[in-house]
Amino acid sequence: MHQQYTRYWLKRVVAFLSLLCTLPAIGQVAVTNIRINVIDESAIEVLYDLTGNQPADSVYLRIRSQTNGLLNPTAQYLSGDWGQDVQPGTNRRIVWQTLANGFELDENIRATILVKTAPSTAPQTSLATKVPEPEPKRKYRPGGPEFALLSVVAPGVGNIFVQSPRPVIGHRLGITTACYGLLFYGLVERKKSRDEYALYEQQRNRAAAQPYYDRANDHHHRYFIATRLSGAIWVTDIVATFIKGVRNQKQRLKTTEPKVSLLPGTQAGYPVAVFQYKF
Repeated sequence: MHQQYTRYWLKRVVAFLSLLCTLPAIGQVAVTNIRINVIDESAIEVLYDLTGNQPADSVYLRIRSQTNGLLNPTAQYLSGDWGQDVQPGTNRRIVWQTLANGFELDENIRATILVKTAPSTAPQTSLATKVPEPEPKRKYRPGGPEFALLSVVAPGVGNIFVQSPRPVIGHRLGITTACYGLLFYGLVERKKSRDEYALYEQQRNRAAAQPYYDRANDHHHRYFIATRLSGAIWVTDIVATFIKGVRNQKQRLKTTEPKVSLLPGTQAGYPVAVFQYKF
């Protein structure tokens, strides 16, 4: 009888200890697997997994950029699974209209999900895990006509940045080498021509002077051909870069939403015209 009584209380103690071990896990909020995606360069979406939260708990989004520090998304430009009544589960989604909110994110950013639990005895805030995913990448936009100025300084280089869908080096560095190489060769030939012509003027008779004159003329001819060819390649590259840049600029304007729009609508059952201006 005494042995059975001991076993009875031993089972109760083990069950009580097991319950104590599980208590910290009950009601614990956890945010995991946070990801960031870019939507059409005008918005970002933050995906995350949420467990352990209650309907009265509040979910917040915090954004920090690499150079500008902490950013403050305005509530009217946020949508999706944030605030209260967020259901626990996988792939919870928050969308922030960054461009409409006045932020043009062309740098690395970092997102943090904050969960403020509903107060039981005293309010407390639970900080979720930080973003483990890489920052969104800025979509490459082919350069405009301003890159022709770069080709003025370095022929061929400006043309690299007006290519699409990404910069292409290819033969363009060869254009730089050819232009500068021909220009340098032409200047060397001009110096040789002047040296030969100086010797030509020092001669006392025509027979002795003629070879110097011929060599000076040959060097001058090579100088003329090399420098003009270098200039032709240079100008052609500048014009081609400018034309390609103008086309890229026009293409961007076609895909950009208009800032001013006038759309039909209704208000209180009456037809009205809705005027919108985006900035």
